[in-house]
Amino acid sequence: MGISADRFLGDWLISGPLTWWLIAVVATSAAMTLLNFGRSQISMVALLLAVVALGGAWHHFRWNTIGQDELVRFAPAVATPVCLEAIVTSPLQHSPAPPSNPLRAIPADSQSQLLVEVTRIRDGTNWHDTSGETRLRINGTLREISPGDRIIVFGQLGKSRPVLNPGQYDYAAAERSGGRLCELFTGSPECVTVVQNGGSFSPGRWLAAIGNRCQAQIARYVGSSSGPIAQALLLGTRSELSDDTLKSFMKTGTIHLLVVSGLHVGLLAGAVWLLLGAFQVSQRWCLVLSAALVILYAAVVGAGPPVVRASVLVLTTLLAIAGSRRASAINLLAASALVVLALSPSELFRGGTQLSFLGVAVVVGCAKTGLIQGTPDPLQRMIASYMSWQELTIRWLASRFKSLAIASFLVWLFVAPLVLYHFNIISPSGFLITPVLWPFVALALIAGLGICTVGFVFPPVAWLLGKICGACLYVTEGTVAWASQLPAGHTYAPGPTLWWLAVFYGALGLIAIFPQLQVHRKLLVAAAALWVAVGFGVSAWQATRSDELRCTFLAVGHGTCVVLELPGGQTMLYDAGSLGSPESAANTVSGFLWSRGITHIDAIVVSHADVDHYNGVPGLLERFEVGAIYVSPLMFDPWANDGDLTAPNLLKQKVLEADVPLREVWMNDRLSVANTAVTIEILHPPRYGVPGRDNANSILLSVEFSGARILLPGDLESPGIETVMAEPPLDTDILLAPHHGSRFSDPPGFAAWCSPEWAVMSGGSSIDATSFASTSYRTEGAEILHTAQTGAVEFVIGPGGISQRNYLP
Repeated sequence: MGISADRFLGDWLISGPLTWWLIAVVATSAAMTLLNFGRSQISMVALLLAVVALGGAWHHFRWNTIGQDELVRFAPAVATPVCLEAIVTSPLQHSPAPPSNPLRAIPADSQSQLLVEVTRIRDGTNWHDTSGETRLRINGTLREISPGDRIIVFGQLGKSRPVLNPGQYDYAAAERSGGRLCELFTGSPECVTVVQNGGSFSPGRWLAAIGNRCQAQIARYVGSSSGPIAQALLLGTRSELSDDTLKSFMKTGTIHLLVVSGLHVGLLAGAVWLLLGAFQVSQRWCLVLSAALVILYAAVVGAGPPVVRASVLVLTTLLAIAGSRRASAINLLAASALVVLALSPSELFRGGTQLSFLGVAVVVGCAKTGLIQGTPDPLQRMIASYMSWQELTIRWLASRFKSLAIASFLVWLFVAPLVLYHFNIISPSGFLITPVLWPFVALALIAGLGICTVGFVFPPVAWLLGKICGACLYVTEGTVAWASQLPAGHTYAPGPTLWWLAVFYGALGLIAIFPQLQVHRKLLVAAAALWVAVGFGVSAWQATRSDELRCTFLAVGHGTCVVLELPGGQTMLYDAGSLGSPESAANTVSGFLWSRGITHIDAIVVSHADVDHYNGVPGLLERFEVGAIYVSPLMFDPWANDGDLTAPNLLKQKVLEADVPLREVWMNDRLSVANTAVTIEILHPPRYGVPGRDNANSILLSVEFSGARILLPGDLESPGIETVMAEPPLDTDILLAPHHGSRFSDPPGFAAWCSPEWAVMSGGSSIDATSFASTSYRTEGAEILHTAQTGAVEFVIGPGGISQRNYLP
């Protein structure tokens, strides 16, 4: 409660950490005073208030405190060249180059990344002491570097990028929760030089060496086909996995299988305990060695929240055994939560951490209530006593599978709203295949752990375990890939609101804690179903009023996406792409649409054949129902595209596979809309186009409503732009600057022709490239808005006129 209060209310409720400390001291003093007067219940309330204040103070310190020499004070908003000295603090991770994709304008190279603690930064010829951890990304494959090494880096340093659009993943907040406020990038491994070796006795170097040896063992004995998934399962290293594999696990809701969690730690501790017990080792040494190996494993794979939770659960259970105490599962889970929040209070807001603890809490709750596996009654025990061992084995296996199926369904059911909130996906296939996969995953884990332990000493055993691990993972990956293609296996949808989640899980928590609230089960199910219906109703509610048109220019980097929410409840996109990753473009647009409760796209207009205007469309076709896609007659014309139709033809293939109508439009065509007060007209290109490349034949879209006009010209440039300006001037209110504000789009002439009130530049972080266009439109009286600076730009047109709002303040 204290952590949440400081995150959401700290800016206006609390002036600083001293206020939290003052509340904690006063509340503690009040608790002691009240206790002396025999008011124990009120004293407990005051003591809990002190704990709330302690949580708020700790979060405020970790989230807001920046030292005088912190690296972020030297980092500009836009990354600039820098030379700095740092110490490597994490093992090196490699990501192979993704497969060639025609929809990606700039091919991606392999990448290496690691965490570094910066010690000095250079200003000219002078060095300044600094501090702060950051993530270093290297374009290419970096070799022979380990934790503890001191390095010199020549790269680009900038503050972590803020969220630019509603519904977008907050990468900056995720990095900030780990104490990293900057980004460091270098374009080549040659820009990183080791100036001092960390030494052979560095703990980080020693742990990294163990991790590298384990990776080598897995690659050697498991094989190249299942090696990447084995490394993810055993060591938490997912950088080698392909995007298709990750998508399959995400679509089926089984991505948790690739996260090092309690199953890994529990199996390790159990295996060690049984192995030592078989050699009649004393209980004391069993406890010590099991705890030591759990701590070592957690350190090697990285102390992420799931690993910390599982390690605390196992270690406290071992401690309870040593003290002959009965361990309470609820208390152990609470203790592990306190440890995670003590290490990083911001983990409270991370989706992975929330899902990890919620899943375990559901399993614990179901076990306590007997929903998973109850105690057999005397009649069942008597019947079992007359069965053969074959019948008993089959019955035991059936009972375990039934318990696993029930647990899988209940976990899926209770975590589904949280998964939908964070990832906008519902995966019914997940609870169907999980009971089938768990035995294979568990066997693969045991075999993999054996490869990384006894496999070093007995190579023949490692070879056998590698075959077992590889076969189990082959079945796992194949099953997941098959389930991800099921028609009803998954569906995308807008997530519930935060207040809905708070009420839903808050009520579940109260019911679990206070037995007197556990009324009749049917009544609870009915209340939950009603609340779920409320959640879906709220998320699906369209915020656009019937008398308003909402136009949003999304910040997609160098690319374009304009979302038009029309008064009749229809949604239309003008372009959907960027110069970078197609998946990133689709995620940005999808996140915004889901944040608006949109599940259906009535139309997508693709302005022309440059991939930075449509490479996100295939991803949108997978996640939304699309009514139609409109293109110009020259979209698939070799003459207009300089003979290269690879990317346009791939788009055409994806559209046809999705069974979405593909229609051509040209000058003087009008798009049919539900509200007749809205006019959408194609002003360019003519039926057979104009001489020149595809930019000159971009679709120029005019949208009129309530006396206002929006003009969307794509990458319109010469000679097409001269053809447009040969027509009578067209007074415009809102303009998307042609060709991202390029000087090749004749900014002075086009600004004089359309005289916009607002001119929006949709482009990357290089603002200087649009300075000429900005000056030209500003001279004609336009207000200039650049999505790289303002984030998403929203206009609302209604009876009262036009209102404008930027996503970034």
